[in-house]
Amino acid sequence: MTTTAETTTRGPAVSLVVQRRVLPESDEVYRSWQRKLGNVLATWPGFLGRDVIEPSPPAQFDWVLVQRFVDVEAARGWLQSAERAALFDEIQAHFVGQEEIHLVTEDERKVPEAASIIVTSTVDPADEGAFLAWQRRISAAEANFPGFQGHKIERPTPGVQEDWTVILSFDTDEHLTAWMESPQRTKLLAEGSAFASDMRVSKARYGFTFWSEDRPSRLMIFKDNLLVLLVLYPIVFLFGYLVATPFLSGVPFWLSLFIGNVVSTQLLGWLVAPWIFRVFAWWHKPGIGSRREVLGYVVIGVLYAASMALDALLIALGPLGGGA
Repeated sequence: MTTTAETTTRGPAVSLVVQRRVLPESDEVYRSWQRKLGNVLATWPGFLGRDVIEPSPPAQFDWVLVQRFVDVEAARGWLQSAERAALFDEIQAHFVGQEEIHLVTEDERKVPEAASIIVTSTVDPADEGAFLAWQRRISAAEANFPGFQGHKIERPTPGVQEDWTVILSFDTDEHLTAWMESPQRTKLLAEGSAFASDMRVSKARYGFTFWSEDRPSRLMIFKDNLLVLLVLYPIVFLFGYLVATPFLSGVPFWLSLFIGNVVSTQLLGWLVAPWIFRVFAWWHKPGIGSRREVLGYVVIGVLYAASMALDALLIALGPLGGGA
C-alpha cells in the first residue's frame, strides 16, 4: 500500500521506518487504523509518501511502515506531534511489545534489491570516538568480501532516535550471509564487545522497496507463547472454579467447554494479553542482554509456580461456597 503527497524536497529526504507487531486477530483493526493515519499524513507539512508492508510469515511477522519526509525536522515534527500521539493512543492496545523506529537519510539509492541489515547500538557520548574507529575497522573488513556495496552510519537524532544506526548492504543474501557468518566479523564483534552487547540487528531490503524482518525469531515467538500461557492458565482455571463448577454443572461438557473458551479468548485478546505484553516490555524485545534475558525467565518461572500453588490451594479448599 503506497501513498504520495506532492512536496518539493528541500534537501536529503529521510525515511522513518516503524516496525511493530500486533496481536493475533488484530490485523484488520490495524489495517483500518492505517487508512486513518494515511489521511492525516497526507496533509502533514513536509510529508512525501509512505509504504505499508504487511506481515508475511514466516519471513516477516511485523508490520513495517516507511514514512518519507523532506528532512529530519519534518520527521521530528511528526513524531512529536499531538496528532500522532492521539492516533497512537487509539491503537496501542493492539500492539505486542514496543515499536521500533529507524531514521535513514535518503542521500543514496543503490540497487533496490540489495540485501541489507540495519544495526542499532546505544553508545555513551564519551565512547563515540572508539565506536567510530571500530566501525571503520568493520567497514574495511567488509570491503574485502564479494558483493559489498556500502556501510553507512547514522548518528543519533534527538527527538527521533537515541541510538546509532548502521546500514550494511551487499548485492545478494548469499554474500551478506557469508559476511555475517565469517570469522572476521566474529573477531571484530569480540574486539568491540562494549558496543556489540547492546547491538540490535534487523534484516532489510535497501531502499525500502521491500522489507524482510528477521527479528521475530523462534525465540521471540517462544517468549510470546510463555507470556500468553502466564495469563491464560489462571483465566481458564478461575473460570472453571468460579463459574463452571458452581453454575454450569448441569450443562453438557462440550457446551461448558465452549463457553469457557469464548470467555477466555475474549478476556485474553481484549484485556489481559495487551496488559501482560506491556508489563513485560522490558524483556519482550531483542538485544536486551543476557542478564535481563535470564531475569525475565526467572520472573516468569516464579509467577508460574505461584499461579499453580494458588490453584492447588483452591482445589484443596474444595468447591466455591462449601467444603468437600
